[in-house]
Amino acid sequence: MYTRNVLETPKKLVQNGKINFGTFLSAPEKIDIKDVPAPYAGIPFPKFVSNTRIKSRLSFVFDNDEYIGMCEFFDDKVFGLAEVIFWEKKTGKKMAYHNFMGPRRRFVPKNTRKAACVSFDKTRYMKISWNRELNKIFLSFTVKGDKFRPAAKGRFEAVFDEYTKEMVAVTPAPSTQRCSATWIMAMPSKGGISVAKHRRFIKQLPVENSRSMFLLNRTYVKSHSLREVMFGFVNLDGKNISFSFASSNQDASNPDHFNDNVLVIDKELTPMPPVCITHPFGVSKKWVIQDTESMVDLAFYPASVNNRVLNIIVMRNAYSTIYGTFEGVLLSKDGEKIVLKNCPGIVKKSTLRL
Repeated sequence: MYTRNVLETPKKLVQNGKINFGTFLSAPEKIDIKDVPAPYAGIPFPKFVSNTRIKSRLSFVFDNDEYIGMCEFFDDKVFGLAEVIFWEKKTGKKMAYHNFMGPRRRFVPKNTRKAACVSFDKTRYMKISWNRELNKIFLSFTVKGDKFRPAAKGRFEAVFDEYTKEMVAVTPAPSTQRCSATWIMAMPSKGGISVAKHRRFIKQLPVENSRSMFLLNRTYVKSHSLREVMFGFVNLDGKNISFSFASSNQDASNPDHFNDNVLVIDKELTPMPPVCITHPFGVSKKWVIQDTESMVDLAFYPASVNNRVLNIIVMRNAYSTIYGTFEGVLLSKDGEKIVLKNCPGIVKKSTLRL
């Protein structure tokens, strides 16, 4: 059975130029990886130059009986991109809204105690926030419709309690000269989404039991970065089950010791082994997700694919966000067997060129 060493959480992820690699079950005060000396080919570029290569993503993924979707912020240092996308489960109807954000000192925050990331546009308002003093994690959005999409409002709220499991993974990217840091949480939540022809027709939002995952990632990226990340949710026998698997061309050279993969079953969190993700017939056909430890044997069947390409000066960001279902088997660290059938999930495949 696969196991991964869990270490005591350091005060800082980078201390005196040294990266604290490892897996931690609580978050330090900040998710900050700047000021690593000579992260590229050992060349000692000025730190303000190498720090510009750190790109950040903040995601809140949600699932309830009616909708599944995600809100994500991408921080390129110079600009930001905010997007919310969700699907109506019964019909597979997709609704996607995005907003380009101009220069700002910082889009995705570093503080793990109290912070917020906001798109302030009147027609594309989106906000992810957290506050440990108030014991709350929020997602809220209000987006204007058009002739292709309805207007929509959404709100999801979770709390920091024994059912909110968190993990921080600091991994080589792919060498130990630079790193990727991921803070991930899985938690039950309450909330819902309402849609209408116009926002003024939406008077109140449903409050339903939901499942959610929160992810904040910072990475020293390559000039050509490929990443696939997936999230799945299901309630089996009264237990909330959430999982996340990722694969990229910046995975650590020793992924058995360093990766972001996780399975959460109610109060139990299992750091999972590295996986191989393949889709030999294209992103719209069957995906296969497997490991070498017999803990992950899944297939993902896409139902709806949303493609988008963003070209800005010297950057190209092409990505696909896919809704579908998982089938297969997962094993927890205690050997508990989770058999999945028609488990809703989201996969995001992205290509970033700088």
